Amino acid sequence: MKSFSIKGTEWFADDDSLVGLLGEVDVPEGDRRGYNKAEYQGRKVFIKSFVEKGLPGFIRNRVASRGKREYDLGMRLLSMSIPTPKPLGYGVSRMGSYIIQELVEGETFISAYAETRSRAGLLVGLAMLLKTMKFHHVRHNDLHLENILLVDNEFYLVDLHKMRIKHSFTVQDEASNLSHALVGIYGDLNDEERESFFARYGTPKIREVVEREMDRLAARWVRRKKERAFKETSKVLLRGNRLYIAGMEDCAAGSFVDLIKKDRKVRVERYTDHIRKIYRDKRRLERAWRAHVVLAYMGLGVAPKAFYLEMPHGAAQGYIAMEDLKGTGEELDRYLDRRYNSLSENQRRLLEDRLSGYFFMLTRKKIVHKDVKACNVFVPTNGDFMLLDVEDIRFRALDEQALKRMLVQLNTTIPKRVGTRARIRFFVKFTSTMKVDKRAIFSSIVKESLRREIVYEGVDGLVREEW
Repeated sequence: MKSFSIKGTEWFADDDSLVGLLGEVDVPEGDRRGYNKAEYQGRKVFIKSFVEKGLPGFIRNRVASRGKREYDLGMRLLSMSIPTPKPLGYGVSRMGSYIIQELVEGETFISAYAETRSRAGLLVGLAMLLKTMKFHHVRHNDLHLENILLVDNEFYLVDLHKMRIKHSFTVQDEASNLSHALVGIYGDLNDEERESFFARYGTPKIREVVEREMDRLAARWVRRKKERAFKETSKVLLRGNRLYIAGMEDCAAGSFVDLIKKDRKVRVERYTDHIRKIYRDKRRLERAWRAHVVLAYMGLGVAPKAFYLEMPHGAAQGYIAMEDLKGTGEELDRYLDRRYNSLSENQRRLLEDRLSGYFFMLTRKKIVHKDVKACNVFVPTNGDFMLLDVEDIRFRALDEQALKRMLVQLNTTIPKRVGTRARIRFFVKFTSTMKVDKRAIFSSIVKESLRREIVYEGVDGLVREEW
């Protein structure tokens, strides 16, 4: 390996051709990472920087720089026939390091997964990659699906500086690779796809361990996103006293139209281009904003889109500006009151299928609403359902108690004309794959529902009905 110095950085490269390239291109810099694609004499390369800060970073950079580490690990992966962009060299400067690689142009696994109509081939390829990593004792430690590239149907590992190649490979090492890779898509997979994936991987018994680890990772991810909801990040922008969801800075600038709702918890106002939900309790405001931010990171349109948060200041209460759903649909209780009698039997069955499927999707995504009254479920004219009152959303698994509470709330806030058979069909469809005592839960829901009256908001106002 040849060494040379350019602009205060000591470079180590496999051949002299990189000297001219590094003398001409801008070496990336940034707060943590910088990236640059370059072409020199027909050769395409990718340069990544690792910026170190403080004394610990300075020491690490001198003892074992991340650029050199990624170079060495890349060479070892290639010797095992595990595809990764070929390392060409690395550099070390006073407060950072760099790696140079051949530029590999492909798409991330998660992008391909989102675009494909047939996931089976992608899941097989992922299972075989993870199986190969297990065989060679490779623990990646950051194996989210943006760190797997698809190039001509081959799976490439990238971002290797946290990776370890171990002498022995434990169940915990396997679970780490599997859980990091699967956690982002596992909620989308049905039981058949899950079973097939672990069968291809070759160790079906590890599934339970991996699922527990994914629960831990998902909870940690949500906690971190909530902690960052009031800081400037790639998803949240701070502008004066406002926190914007990135890309929404020019939204919600209209003028006041009218008051929609006012009670002891909130005041809801309509503006010409948005809704403002003004919270009397700062804790509810913060809880709602954290939930909006987590949903924005998840990329799920399961609630009205938030534009920005106005922080409380002085005597002014804080509020969240969000999209106005007026004219795009109505709440489930009003929808059923207005339309249910005119729906054909096929249309009613389709509504049951869509609604049960929607709640099942939320369950797989570990999204639970603590107040699932029909007035908090929005039925759009186009698209899927939405949850209102975002401050009541929690990101956790749906346990039996939450399931009972949710179904009692829903059961007692929809019109009586939605008959017993329709309610039973919805319950059966929603809980079909849940590993719970369905008979006991159904009995409990019926008993608790019969203790209450049916109360909902109809097209002509509040309606109370006896069973």
